[in-house]
Amino acid sequence: MIVNAYAVLTAFVSLLQFAIGLLVITSSLGRRRVGTTVDVENRPYLLLLLSFLLLGLNLASWPLLYALLQSYVPSWPDVMCIYGVTQIGTGSVGSARHLPWLLTTVQCTKPLLVFLGGGWFVLYLANRATQTAPLLPRLLSGLLPLGVVSVADALCVGTYLAIPKQEQSLSVGCCTSAIADRSRFLPESLLGSGPHTWLTVALVIVVVGLCLGLLGAIRHGRQHHRYVLGLLAGTLVAIPLGGLFLVEIASPTLLQRPHHCPYDLVTEVPESVLAVALFTLGCFSVGWAAVAAWLGRVEETRGVLPPLIGRFLFLGLFGYLGSMIMFTLECFLS
Repeated sequence: MIVNAYAVLTAFVSLLQFAIGLLVITSSLGRRRVGTTVDVENRPYLLLLLSFLLLGLNLASWPLLYALLQSYVPSWPDVMCIYGVTQIGTGSVGSARHLPWLLTTVQCTKPLLVFLGGGWFVLYLANRATQTAPLLPRLLSGLLPLGVVSVADALCVGTYLAIPKQEQSLSVGCCTSAIADRSRFLPESLLGSGPHTWLTVALVIVVVGLCLGLLGAIRHGRQHHRYVLGLLAGTLVAIPLGGLFLVEIASPTLLQRPHHCPYDLVTEVPESVLAVALFTLGCFSVGWAAVAAWLGRVEETRGVLPPLIGRFLFLGLFGYLGSMIMFTLECFLS
């Protein structure tokens, strides 16, 4: 176990996540069992406060995770960046063998928590704009998966912090070989060698199409659930393309060396993190608009949803355009 300021802070945030997540789960299940509208309407305040606190902790824990991993880099002589930290434990026969999959799980649950929390908050905004709170049962149901994922995420982070970061290998003999391999700390291309121009073209086409679709939805009020479904489908295509572009094109270009490691951008080209955050915001905003269009549509919210969905679609347009502009300027200036 490596103890530093980031580890202590991460452990504290994870403990709060775990405790509040359990409270949210038990409160949500308890209120769903009550089944009376009077009880749900008269006693939601504590649960809503806990939910907002959980949303804030989940959001803060995402960048805190990478700050923690960056603080671990000097702990091993062969590790040069966060990618190397994620490989610690690979091939180990001790408890450290669990470290890689724990980190992989946490790197998936962190964005999932932000998306689930944002979707819940969209429904909360739609419900607050009404007089009879018709979406409260859905809000309570939405808290259950949010609490479960928060607890699972906190358990994974706590387990990762507690496991000793010392690898144990089998002894070298006639039937075994040394597991240590320094090449595993160096990230490689996912698509092999080559310029991969098609990847840049495909991403530009998809993002430009999304921007045009978002602009048309905002200007002409095309916010029907089928139209939002088309935008969501385009976003699901843009996410893997954006990830491949970051590894294959953006990282080597911005780092000015054949190094396919987006983690290095955090310390060497920190302004690129803003571009990644804007792209993520664009993707999440379209998803949140889809949540509002599908789960927030009841009789009383018909007049509330169009402007609310329009605001999130505009946020998605801002995110996509901002990320494109920033990546273009950074690639030309580097």
